[in-house]
Amino acid sequence: MKFKNVKFMFVIFVIIIGVIAVVNMKSKDNKRQLNETQTTSEVVYQDNIRLGVCNFDSINPLVSKNKQIMDIDQLIYEPLLSLDSKYRLNLCLATEYAKTSVTTYIVKIDNSIKWSNGTNLVADDVKYTVELLKSVDNIYSENVKNISSVEAIDESTVKFNLSEETYFFEYNLIFPIMCKNYYGEENFFTSEKYPIGTGLYKISSIVDNMITLEQNESYRNQDKINKNIKTIYISIFSEIGEVYNSFKIGNIDIMSTSSLTYQNYIGTIGYYVKEYKGREYDFLSCNCNDYLMKEKSVRQAISFAIDKDNIVSTIYNNNYYTSEYALDFGSYVYSVDSASSGYNPEKAKEVLINDGWSYTNNRWRKKGGILALTLSVNASNSQRCEVAKIIKTQLENIGIPVTIKEVSDSQYNYYLTNKNYQILLTGVYNSYSPELTYFYGENNISNYNNDDVKSVLNEIKNVTDPKVLEEKYKNLITVTKDDCAYISLYRNKNFLLINQNVIGNYEPTNYGIFRNFESWNRE
Repeated sequence: MKFKNVKFMFVIFVIIIGVIAVVNMKSKDNKRQLNETQTTSEVVYQDNIRLGVCNFDSINPLVSKNKQIMDIDQLIYEPLLSLDSKYRLNLCLATEYAKTSVTTYIVKIDNSIKWSNGTNLVADDVKYTVELLKSVDNIYSENVKNISSVEAIDESTVKFNLSEETYFFEYNLIFPIMCKNYYGEENFFTSEKYPIGTGLYKISSIVDNMITLEQNESYRNQDKINKNIKTIYISIFSEIGEVYNSFKIGNIDIMSTSSLTYQNYIGTIGYYVKEYKGREYDFLSCNCNDYLMKEKSVRQAISFAIDKDNIVSTIYNNNYYTSEYALDFGSYVYSVDSASSGYNPEKAKEVLINDGWSYTNNRWRKKGGILALTLSVNASNSQRCEVAKIIKTQLENIGIPVTIKEVSDSQYNYYLTNKNYQILLTGVYNSYSPELTYFYGENNISNYNNDDVKSVLNEIKNVTDPKVLEEKYKNLITVTKDDCAYISLYRNKNFLLINQNVIGNYEPTNYGIFRNFESWNRE
């Protein structure tokens, strides 16, 4: 009897264990199904992305002067050569290029590339584009100004004849190419046709205040096509405030700006910010023919005495980058990793003392001469005038008196042309190329003269191998930074603003904001 009870209880126990196991399995299945549902929902994206522009002039890349349109046009149109994130040249419509003489370049193009209407790219398209660019003033006029003629040697070969030697001419070949046959006898600049391209997207429609782009089914590189974003909607606004407001309420997904006050419009939450260096570059130019500025120690002392971080913080609310060199906008040839502003007032004094200067009676003296400087600045540039005042204070903190000379626009331009100032606070818009003749070549604006530097500049003009260029620039940069003919100050920041519903690998540069676009998606 006892044995039967034990057996019965064992059976009951087994049944209970089985029931518990079944319940657990169902629970796990339910959880797995729930997780699968959640995972599935996470990878469902919208099939479009929304942009916005203001001050719209034209979607035509050879007509528009709107920077936002120029960025968008890179999704539609392509150049012979493009630039990567470090401003290296990459082949695009071209398959190879060569400098065959001082003023001659040969470029081979890929005839298998198709326009969005299905026709093939030919050399005549390149010739046609250059002739269009030379016929009117446009944003690419500088790129083609030294091209005297273009020859389409055959369907895949283009010959560029230059009016004069042009350092790093290849960097000029980044303008978008247009299709000649598409226009036939029509006037390109007055035609009502939407220009066709060879890029990822094509113009579908322009209706009222909306431009619609759709994927270009003729695009050659399927790996670069975004599988989710089939359509791009571009809203046109009359004012930048409207763009900001639309972004803030979520009707625009991405926008770019160089404004330092964008947070006043959209706040600080609900979006990501990707900063990138601009090419507006300010610096001090030291006239190396001046009786004081020709002394390297004086130039070095000035450089060590200037606190760039303080200038950027005080005048630009940290919305500018301190700069160490003309090429530190991101160029691959500037491989020197220097986060320091170089501010070292004690080092400034040491440099002067080591060169024979002595500080007596509140003045730096050497052989009867007194170290006192004149800093010229354009009176119409209020921010530079404020920067000049800070520099004056910083130099006077190490005992160098400074007189600020605020000059008219005409006087400022006269100084740049004739180079008869002592120190000039000025700036340039950096080229995409690593070309430095403006700073160190013949007739440069600081009267800087170093035969070794000129020799290197002459060597690198014919070098196309990026690794060789990078190596040659290392020595060039080291020497010219030490000579301090120019004292770098700061450069501007640009901002890519991305709503939190957009994911992707963002790598914007001043050349283009849509790098890695194939990875972008909108939830």
